Amino acid sequence: MNEAMMSMIKIDREQWELYWPKVCHAPLLQSYEYGEAKRQAQRCRVCRFLLHSEQAGPVGLLQVLVYSLPLIGGVARINRGPVFFADDFRMPLSRGIATGIMTAVCNTLRQERWRLLRIVPELYCGADDTSVVLEDVGFKKRHTSPVVSAVIDLARSPSEIRAGFHGKWRNSLNKSEKAGLELEAPSLDDALPFLISKYEEMQQQKCFNGVPTKLIHAMANQQGQCWNFSILFARYNNIRQGAVLTVRHGDTCTYLVGWNSDEGRRLQVNYFLLWHSMIMQREWGCKYFDVGGLGANTTTGVERFKKRLEGQEYSLIGEYSYTDLPFVK
Repeated sequence: MNEAMMSMIKIDREQWELYWPKVCHAPLLQSYEYGEAKRQAQRCRVCRFLLHSEQAGPVGLLQVLVYSLPLIGGVARINRGPVFFADDFRMPLSRGIATGIMTAVCNTLRQERWRLLRIVPELYCGADDTSVVLEDVGFKKRHTSPVVSAVIDLARSPSEIRAGFHGKWRNSLNKSEKAGLELEAPSLDDALPFLISKYEEMQQQKCFNGVPTKLIHAMANQQGQCWNFSILFARYNNIRQGAVLTVRHGDTCTYLVGWNSDEGRRLQVNYFLLWHSMIMQREWGCKYFDVGGLGANTTTGVERFKKRLEGQEYSLIGEYSYTDLPFVK
């Protein structure tokens, strides 16, 4: 195995936005705007880097959230990074390149004097190879649930996208379209307070954490050339019966929050809204629609709803840590 020589160069927003469109299936958690929202909502520092190969030049980007903890110092968090410049979804990396990248990450950790790093890597080599790479460099596996989700290819025509859904999902969509629902796309000033109130009510009733509302507010305030924060409502008899929140962050949009009333469930507004959100994001230039999570952190009913979209499923290998502190795991 020949380890590729990699370095990490700090960059500003202008440079980041120059390279971000090169990322295929860009994850929300590595987007510039998400980093800014986290900084505002959680008071962390954000560091951004260009990954540079001696042989190939710029190959990817990395966004790091840094928190300061008493007694420990700087604690760095990497969510679904680094991300890479590629033409295809989940293009595999050689073991040598993956090793070079993770070595560069560790070198930067020492240079920045971060005492602890927690990372959910977005390395698209085989799962076994990736685990070996991380362990060889000095990372330790943490016992957390892996990231699991699926993406819908929006490069197809609307009829092709629709034909790809499971028959039961398609039938429910057909029923919702015949129910007399009206689509509403209000301004964020009007839409966000209403959705947040319904979302908080739903969190209390169903006892789940979900996305912190403070972070949702911070995300709604972001602006960027590849960023769009969108809320759609479904009305029946002029009353809002359901809502869906999607976020565009590069070539990908993510389904973030959904809500429907009891009447909305009867009318199957979630099918109606998700379909219209997909088509809207497709018209805005998105190539992928990420269903926003499957697996251990998703309820059975929601997971079945998402799985029947028949997207291309993917699973990341989980969370790892790196530190030179003997009392931290």
